[in-house]
Amino acid sequence: MDPVSQRLKGQGNAISLLNAAIDALTLAKEISSITPAKAVFGSSSILLTMIRVCLLLETICSKLTYTQDSMANKRDYVELGLSCADICRALDRGVNGKKLDELSLSVCDAINQLTM
Repeated sequence: MDPVSQRLKGQGNAISLLNAAIDALTLAKEISSITPAKAVFGSSSILLTMIRVCLLLETICSKLTYTQDSMANKRDYVELGLSCADICRALDRGVNGKKLDELSLSVCDAINQLTM
């Protein structure tokens, strides 16, 4: 398989993973009753959306050129975005069904760090 075809296939998988993470964050934001957590979920969703748009633009432009450095940079962004989604899933489990005054100090600290 030629490098461009491999690249497009890899980006398609990354876009699918990003789409699933964006959907999960959107749902978490909608059902959360804790305003600071909503801000974290919303910001993370925006970040993942921006990464997805960059990948889509890269896919469109890749038919013109191929650069290995660009692919490595995009992979780093995708990994960063998916790590962000993992953190948000953990946060969602920590706040699930709780009110702000029911959260542990460590969860409150995590929310504060993520919203700074």
